[in-house]
Amino acid sequence: RNDLIYSGRAMTANGEVRTARVKLNSVELGDVVDHDVTAWVNEGEMDQSLLGMAYLRRWSRIEISDSALILTR
Repeated sequence: RNDLIYSGRAMTANGEVRTARVKLNSVELGDVVDHDVTAWVNEGEMDQSLLGMAYLRRWSRIEISDSALILTR
């Protein structure tokens, strides 16, 4: 997006990228909806979004089983 302000930097597996802070109105995973979630957009080339540790900390349990990520509140 052209209107983002890339004022931060992050190290990724592909090297350093510039980052822009954004606020998401909501994030919906299954029956759980979180509102006003801070997120970061980076200039790296990716085909999908990632859940960062700041968001994952909202969950009481994180489990990987049979190639599935299971999040519990």
